[in-house]
Amino acid sequence: MGQPIKVRALKWIVGHDTGLSSEAIWAHMIDAGEPKYGWSYPSDPDDLGRCLRLLELIPEWKPRLPEMATRSPIWKSLIAQWDQLKESMDQEVGIDWSKGREAIKTYNLMKSIISDTQ
Repeated sequence: MGQPIKVRALKWIVGHDTGLSSEAIWAHMIDAGEPKYGWSYPSDPDDLGRCLRLLELIPEWKPRLPEMATRSPIWKSLIAQWDQLKESMDQEVGIDWSKGREAIKTYNLMKSIISDTQ
């Protein structure tokens, strides 16, 4: 059996693959209250990749991801297109950047979703 969620979550937060938007997911999922820098959302493929890798590490949180839609209108818009964003990044560069160094299509998709919300 794998490590408990709490152990994986604690190891992740003190690791090096964190960012403001993935920390926002982490804070929401463990009910830690509002993060120091607010409910930041992923604004580029680097941010998105950190969020996706967090959810791969703790797949039990994937069904709860729609809860992030309550954190801001932009989160709501991104969550509505999350599967498309994940697929775009995975096909373009891989969520771990193993397939490439530029995720232009994913970036443009993210910017389009965000700008349509603002």
